[in-house]
Amino acid sequence: MNKKIAVIGAGISGLVCAYELQRAGNTVVVFEKNDHVGGRMASRIKDGFIFDIGADHLCDLYDAIKAYCTEFGIPWEKMRFLKYGIFRSGKVLAMKDAISTFSKMRMAMQYLLTPDVHDFFDLNNFVDHDKDNAYAFMKRRAGKEVSDYFVDAFTSTYQFHRAEEISVGALFGIMRSIRQDQARWDLHRTVGGMQALPDAFASHLDVRLNHPVAEVIGGNQVVVDGETFDAVVIASQATQTKTFYKNPTEHQRDLLDQSHYAATISVAFRVDRKKLPDTAIVWVPFVESNQISGYVNEAMKGDELVHDGKSLISTWLHEAFAKTLMEKTDEEIFAAVKQELTRVCPWFDGTQDLESFDLQRWPEAMPKFSHGHLTRVKTFMDSTGQGANHVFLCGDYLNSPWTEGALRCGQRVAKQVCLSIERS
Repeated sequence: MNKKIAVIGAGISGLVCAYELQRAGNTVVVFEKNDHVGGRMASRIKDGFIFDIGADHLCDLYDAIKAYCTEFGIPWEKMRFLKYGIFRSGKVLAMKDAISTFSKMRMAMQYLLTPDVHDFFDLNNFVDHDKDNAYAFMKRRAGKEVSDYFVDAFTSTYQFHRAEEISVGALFGIMRSIRQDQARWDLHRTVGGMQALPDAFASHLDVRLNHPVAEVIGGNQVVVDGETFDAVVIASQATQTKTFYKNPTEHQRDLLDQSHYAATISVAFRVDRKKLPDTAIVWVPFVESNQISGYVNEAMKGDELVHDGKSLISTWLHEAFAKTLMEKTDEEIFAAVKQELTRVCPWFDGTQDLESFDLQRWPEAMPKFSHGHLTRVKTFMDSTGQGANHVFLCGDYLNSPWTEGALRCGQRVAKQVCLSIERS
């Protein structure tokens, strides 16, 4: 099969795609604009702490990630504690106490009525349910309290945008998974931080770091900055892809134009470990704060995140607030976030308890699986859009949520490329 293939983007989807293409016997080159691999699954080591600058934790549901960890000998660990909370009216409440008994009954009924659909990590399975936005649907079915404190809070904690911008199809996928695989939502980590797995893939590949691609021209031979390839996989975000892919087909251009992302900023503070209760993650609903979407007690990761009696608390911002801070200095961001975090986190007495540690701006943090997007991607994949011009698109925005979805997308695209090569 030995074809020369370029993969643009060394996030987890691009790395996996490149790895599987190489394993199939092809010569693969990976182009990455940054000085490190991993994309939104990257880590930074500072003062002995590992700061996961994007994705912060994994679930036991992530079977594909676990399989590669086993292959590469990367330890897979359960978090030291797993308790969740929801911030409401000045308190961090247990999930079961966050809404009224009547609302809990209405929500439970919706769980029972959730269709028995397929794997959440491939939202192409949910196109038949891509008929409304999740907030409006759940408000009609279970009421405003459920929509505000569970549907919207879950969406903004993990996607950073509001639930009006996520399809009810994606909501069904999450609800079905929680109903059928609840224990497997337990949080896990890779020892050495999120960076461990991307680094393992990169060690087996020809990765050209600090190499932003300026031009891709599709055709029988695809040209990448003057170098020719038999095929190219573009595993960058849709908005970035548009800047260098010079001759997309109409279907490719339409999909890229209509793919959108939520912004956030991940901010970490060094804190006294004794002030942190054994609560892992706290959701902060938008109705309680239009600034902070949630925060994580990093001490749940164990000894790697506790030094000299200190640990980290990491927080993420709602999209709208993040956009107002994106061009501010680090010091201005830390100051603004400290003020709000001490309001929505009762663990601290004041901003003096929070020592500014590190932050990462994410202008395009997560794709928006909005009403209509699921159908648009599925139509593209089922048509002649994928692989036209010998250019294949790859990434989480292709109905592939979170790190596990992005990784599985890389696997699927590698198979599509190999099948296309066999047919040609």
